[in-house]
Amino acid sequence: DVKRIGSEIPWPVRSDWDDVQEEIMQEAVYHKFTSHPNIRRQLLRTGNSILVESSPSDYYWGSGADGSGKNRMGMILMDVRTRLQREERITA
Repeated sequence: DVKRIGSEIPWPVRSDWDDVQEEIMQEAVYHKFTSHPNIRRQLLRTGNSILVESSPSDYYWGSGADGSGKNRMGMILMDVRTRLQREERITA
């Protein structure tokens, strides 16, 4: 959803976007998973599995067609999952 909305905005939104995009995406993804218990549970059920954004056309956020992409969305999802796991341990 965030990517689709972002693609509709004329660029550049801010001059430092390359420096802050991952931090902003991390917070957006975190809030998405804390706002929707059903997808939060699904993410937590992945345990400690490696998550890959399987996107053949996206070599930055995804794995790319040949798997050589940066998979930044997969990394963010794993970071958010770890954060949620810690929060659950604290409140348990």
